[in-house]
Amino acid sequence: MIGRTAVDRGMASRDAVVAGFNELKALPAERRAAEFERVFIERRILTAQQIAALREELRQPTDPGKSGAPVAAAAAANFIPGYDFVRKLGAGAMGTVVLAKQRSLDRLVAIKLLPKKFAQDRQYIDRFLKEGKAAAKLNDPNIVAAFDVGQSPAGEYFFVMEFIDGDTVFDRIQAQRRIPEADAIRLARQAASALQHAHECGFIHRDVKPKNLMLTRNGLLKLADLGLARAESDSDAASEERGKIFGTPYYISPEQVRARPVTPATDIYGLGATLYHMVTGKVPFDGTAPKEVMQKHLRDPLVPPDQLVPALSGGISMIIEMMMAKDPRERYRSAKDLIEDLEQVAAGQPPVHARPKLDAPGGGLESVGTPQDGEVAIARAPEAPSIFGTTAGIVLATIAGLSIALNAALLLMLLTRK
Repeated sequence: MIGRTAVDRGMASRDAVVAGFNELKALPAERRAAEFERVFIERRILTAQQIAALREELRQPTDPGKSGAPVAAAAAANFIPGYDFVRKLGAGAMGTVVLAKQRSLDRLVAIKLLPKKFAQDRQYIDRFLKEGKAAAKLNDPNIVAAFDVGQSPAGEYFFVMEFIDGDTVFDRIQAQRRIPEADAIRLARQAASALQHAHECGFIHRDVKPKNLMLTRNGLLKLADLGLARAESDSDAASEERGKIFGTPYYISPEQVRARPVTPATDIYGLGATLYHMVTGKVPFDGTAPKEVMQKHLRDPLVPPDQLVPALSGGISMIIEMMMAKDPRERYRSAKDLIEDLEQVAAGQPPVHARPKLDAPGGGLESVGTPQDGEVAIARAPEAPSIFGTTAGIVLATIAGLSIALNAALLLMLLTRK
């Protein structure tokens, strides 16, 4: 931040600042902060007085109207060559997102920065970089485009992506309580198209939810946040993640809760839970803790959407129920089939693939566990049935009972004779 501000003020050249950080980068991470001043002074990039003045200035709040709003770490985007920091957009568990201008193309972009607390954790770094690489392999109008991913001269890991100047499906639900059926079908149709492309490219998103469906001002939906996306063929990742649960409890599929292999049907379930939330204003399953919600995904029957909102068509209800079947084999075979049904219902016709359910969906495995850091292995195999619940067991029990009764009678006769 000091280096970037010095360049903006004309106190130092960009090349000199980058060269200084390249020298710091060659040092062990724990020594860089301590050596910063020495390197910049010895290279005559800045004087000690200039560094002290800039450091003091940057400690001041950037927005006096917001108490305790210091210069954000997000301003580290200024150290990414070719980009100018504009403002912070938001922050989440896996990074801070800032708005920046790409100088070469004179366009606004969103830059995701890995938090410093994860910058020394190889697992988080790999997952962060994998998100950018996964997004770069996808090219679809309904998926947020990826432009660049890497590490800046200052050591910050960054992911540059398309900037979406709008809101999310979650924001729409919050504002409207329920999204009208026709609008919800239109949005679900676009999300399904994004998933179809991702699946055809061999990727499973694994975290489809309203907050990851972004909307442009023109109403175009963009699937975002590929941080949990994984290639179906990535056996190494599957091995590393065995026994761990990834996803968001309100929209997670039963197979994810059980830590079983994910397939395109996994994303269809997540989109089904999202569509349910859109048209009813409620999540499919609720609870006081993540464990409780996930267990409901496993064993509780789904309340049909048209029972909560009678104005909904039978067609949309059938589609959602098929999308949220607890057994992945009972869901849509592909996003393409789902799109066909959504288009049918939008045209006022009955769905082709979905059919009315004649009985309540069956429950899943009994499950127990305690959520930890969003990764929870809670599945438990059902206990084997007791032998006395089988035909052979009943026969054995009967014979044993008769034997005990006969022995008791003989003992009684002997006692009587005496």
